Amino acid sequence: MAGRESLSSVCVKMCLQQRAHHEAYSEPSKEAQSWMAVARQRVCTHLNKQKSRQVCKLTATAERQNQLTAQLKAAEARNRVRQLRQHYQNLKEQEINLMISCQSNAQRAVRLEHLLPRRRVEEILEDEKGLSISRR
Repeated sequence: MAGRESLSSVCVKMCLQQRAHHEAYSEPSKEAQSWMAVARQRVCTHLNKQKSRQVCKLTATAERQNQLTAQLKAAEARNRVRQLRQHYQNLKEQEINLMISCQSNAQRAVRLEHLLPRRRVEEILEDEKGLSISRR
């Protein structure tokens, strides 16, 4: 009898396995299909929310990056302008010093340096046509 019970239990197991195999590959019931559709819709909604959050984060990050880039470019431009002004001032200073040092004697150099204000010397140097020093 014990052999018979073990044989029938194997048959029951096989029947259950066959039934499970059949249910796995057959169409689900209408109720199961509706629940699966609802679950699929919830998953899609959740994924779409996550994607929109990521897009918002990326947009905010990109905007911040653009602002930082613009600030950096503006600072570089200001620095270039400052360097150009400083270079121009240095060149004018060198030219004035050269003009003073090229005087025929020390007395004329001192007179030129003290009598002419720096601004007047700069005006004379910037005047390409010689209108500020020629008398009529």
